[in-house]
Amino acid sequence: MKVVFVGTLPPIIGLSPYCLHLSDALSKKIDLEFLGFKKFSQKSTSFSRESEIDELFYQDILKHIKTKKTLSWYNPFTGLKAGMALKTDILHVQWWILTLIFVYLPIIILAKLKKIKVILSIHNILPHEPNKKNLIADKIVNKLIFPFVDSYIVHNQRNKEKFIEIYKINEQRISVITHGVLDLAKQKVISLQEARTKLHLPADKKIILFFGYIRKYKGVDILIKAFSKINKEMDDVFLLIVGQPFGIDLDEYEKLIKEYNLEENVKVELGFVPEAEIGHYFSACDLVVLPYTYLDTHGGIGALALPYKKPIVVSDVGGLPEYVKDERAIVKPDDVQDLYEKLLKILMDEELQAKLSKDSEELIEELSWDGVADKTVEAYKKLIR
Repeated sequence: MKVVFVGTLPPIIGLSPYCLHLSDALSKKIDLEFLGFKKFSQKSTSFSRESEIDELFYQDILKHIKTKKTLSWYNPFTGLKAGMALKTDILHVQWWILTLIFVYLPIIILAKLKKIKVILSIHNILPHEPNKKNLIADKIVNKLIFPFVDSYIVHNQRNKEKFIEIYKINEQRISVITHGVLDLAKQKVISLQEARTKLHLPADKKIILFFGYIRKYKGVDILIKAFSKINKEMDDVFLLIVGQPFGIDLDEYEKLIKEYNLEENVKVELGFVPEAEIGHYFSACDLVVLPYTYLDTHGGIGALALPYKKPIVVSDVGGLPEYVKDERAIVKPDDVQDLYEKLLKILMDEELQAKLSKDSEELIEELSWDGVADKTVEAYKKLIR
């Protein structure tokens, strides 16, 4: 069985962490060729960090993947050329951003004309910011591409149900395959105290970490409000917010920090964190929190946090609950009181902290890329039976 896998690889951001790990695992099981991009958008804020990704950091994985980087995001003729050259049993396309329709559609149509089976991994069932304009554009573009697709992969049962509800896809054509662990920070192990010294963080406080793009739906305002309550109960807590702002006005968060007199107990670090430094932040914290108010995907930060074996607290949205094993670490979305109570309980209960850390360690094995690849190969086999 031969598969052509279409997506992004470093130095482009896109879905590179996911594509990198899955294509590496698949390459050990089947004949796989990766069809990637030689050029990607540098104008969109979605990809403003692409030039900062260190491709050399991933060479130990990239060298195992047969790769052709011939696509340009703005040039449909590169898709046409790639489609004409296709020689494969299955075309597996990663679908997450609408502007790629101009490159993807020629490839997919030509694959169908050649009787090549097409499988589409849907990473966002709905746009991250589901305003009216985004929702209309999403439906129009998806209805252009879906008629040429044989089967689909989504990352969790909620995604499957939402996908069926919106697009009326036969459930037999949809495979649910989880997101693997993103063990990106391959560097020497750094202790909690070493990490805190390096990052100039307090050595004697319990640190709550929020990490990743700062977008409206990520619930940072909810987190700050909940933390203000925790700060009244405990004098040894600290909130660390690290990430790149995306389409938001940070004044709202700054006002909240000042309003609750949290300037001494909250640190906000804005901007892109190079892959080689990601581990410092997770190593330095006592607890990771994903307080999202909305999510129609799986949530890559949970996959990134697991390898550090820290307690993780998530909102009950999208696929986030799959990154924990204990209901005490799941909070109601957009609920300050519930987030406050759950975080406080964990911070004050060392046995519970140890249990949640152990859960993270177990999930590293359960969400291995080898297992994800096995299920993906089963989806391929189902297509060509």
